[in-house]
Amino acid sequence: LSRRDFTVNAIAYSPSAGFADPFGGQEDIKNKIIRCVGDADKRFGEDSLRILRAIRFASVLGFDIHPDTAESIMRNYRLLKNISVERIFVEISKMLCGINAEKILNEYSEVIFFVLPELAPMKNCAQNHERHIFDVWGHTVKSVANIDPVPGLRLAMLFHDSGKPHTKSTDENGIDHFYGHSKTSKNIA
Repeated sequence: LSRRDFTVNAIAYSPSAGFADPFGGQEDIKNKIIRCVGDADKRFGEDSLRILRAIRFASVLGFDIHPDTAESIMRNYRLLKNISVERIFVEISKMLCGINAEKILNEYSEVIFFVLPELAPMKNCAQNHERHIFDVWGHTVKSVANIDPVPGLRLAMLFHDSGKPHTKSTDENGIDHFYGHSKTSKNIA
């Protein structure tokens, strides 16, 4: 159990002996916490896909990530460069369909941008326009959260405005425009 990824996954059961829970996984389930077993840096060093699994579990289950585990995620997310795109895609697709997807996309945007660098320009790309109150990333995150939790739909929302930073112009009145952004977004996706 000491080699498992998270406390919630480090619980064993035997009909004769009952539960073995040396790392407090049952308590973390009760408190809705995702926490690495032991040293988080070591767990992520053993298998960096665990970084995406942590954010996926938090999103899908509606749990919070323990501060020590969250700090380790931010120290170690570059280890994801060693993970295949197929495995990353599976975790991102599931995370996007979680009940906490909006929170996770906001709190772990650096991790998302590391595995999907095409999305990074959307953060802090202002949309000074009467129809927008968020930057492009904020609008995208809200769009993801407000469509049915179906992988294809959520992925479409994630990429639907990815072309905006590349097509942005500002007119003489200070209003931003994004002419042709849909074609650019399609190419990025």
